[in-house]
Amino acid sequence: PALSRSKAPPYPYRKEPMPLSKPSPELRRIALRLAVTAAALVIALAGISRIVLPKHNQDAHGPNNYEAAHGIFAEPENSVDLLFLGDSETYCAITPLELWRDHGIASYISATGAQRLPLTLSMLNRVLGCQRPKIVILETNCLFRAVTPGTVARQTANDALPVLEYHNRWKTLRPDDLTAAPFSIGTADFKGYRLKTGVSAADDSSYMTPTMDSESIRPLNRWYLEQIADVCRSHDIKLVLMSTPSTVNWNMKRHNCVQQLAGELDVDYIDLNTGKNRAQIDWSTDTFDGGDHLNLNGAKKATAKLGEILRNRYQLPDHSGESAYRSWDEAYARYERVVNEGAAS
Repeated sequence: PALSRSKAPPYPYRKEPMPLSKPSPELRRIALRLAVTAAALVIALAGISRIVLPKHNQDAHGPNNYEAAHGIFAEPENSVDLLFLGDSETYCAITPLELWRDHGIASYISATGAQRLPLTLSMLNRVLGCQRPKIVILETNCLFRAVTPGTVARQTANDALPVLEYHNRWKTLRPDDLTAAPFSIGTADFKGYRLKTGVSAADDSSYMTPTMDSESIRPLNRWYLEQIADVCRSHDIKLVLMSTPSTVNWNMKRHNCVQQLAGELDVDYIDLNTGKNRAQIDWSTDTFDGGDHLNLNGAKKATAKLGEILRNRYQLPDHSGESAYRSWDEAYARYERVVNEGAAS
């Protein structure tokens, strides 16, 4: 006799999923308490952040020594036409008070040591809360400082809760920290420039050697540069990329990279290291640390060349003689006195 066969079911057997059990009332109460506690903590940290934020830029001794960069927040509202951003290459190479003397340009350097692009974008957005510069010049050395997810996370946290950055200021709090607005008083005398007079000659034997090769820029760095360009565009601000003279940090590979980036982003590029825009730096006398940064002699030459380019290429206002800018004449007089005293010593 034929073997009997079991008849297959018309469809594959599927086990019904187990219904999800609802969290118990006790778990819901714990979750609610955690959410309320987290919200209360964030609110408390936000309040503390308002207190510990420096009220005078000279109190701003943060990890990047921000006091000179933050002086812009004490400038009269919408009085700065030219904003510089970047790292130490910027604040050692350009002296705004020389631009003021020669061209009546009101400029400010909001640069910080080893500045990375997340901080650059943060500084730009903060400055736009009180100033409307016509031009933003971004020094390009910071384009090649690595931006990592950790860098982004730290900057995001610092922007949201400044107490994470200024937590040590509790040691120096004063009564006015409870009421004064952050960075409301005290601009920097030299408008963000850091004056250096020492001399340490540089080896420029391989400086700006011609090549067709190009250095690459990290994707996250490029993304931040694009964000900076978009912010400037949305505020009708002209973004200009600028490379200051440095035998240590600059070469033709980097020049080629930035030249291409500038073309792709449709922004101007000024390289003071090469070509018709080259500042005539004497590397035996114009650097204080072997070609990494310029000293006062070099900064005067770089600033003079940049001033010539600004005058010929852009229409920045000349505020010379305006009563509203009398403080700039006073700042220049103090700057000149310091420079002359240094030259005499």
